[in-house]
Amino acid sequence: YAYGLLALGELDLVIEAALQRHDFAALVPVIEGAGGVITNWRGQAPGEGDRGRIIAAATPELHEAALMLLRDV
Repeated sequence: YAYGLLALGELDLVIEAALQRHDFAALVPVIEGAGGVITNWRGQAPGEGDRGRIIAAATPELHEAALMLLRDV
């Protein structure tokens, strides 16, 4: 639900942990198509081996700021 709100412009940021690939795989083109950014907590394309840590932001600038805060987590 939160990712839909982000794609609609009603929410700015979603940060989650412990997701499975099937939880976010279909969301990537939706978020990116709406102009947002979705990566793992290291700023890389989400995928296997990142412990399901996902960050999705409405803008690249917000995404970068959130990544900076999560750097040491």
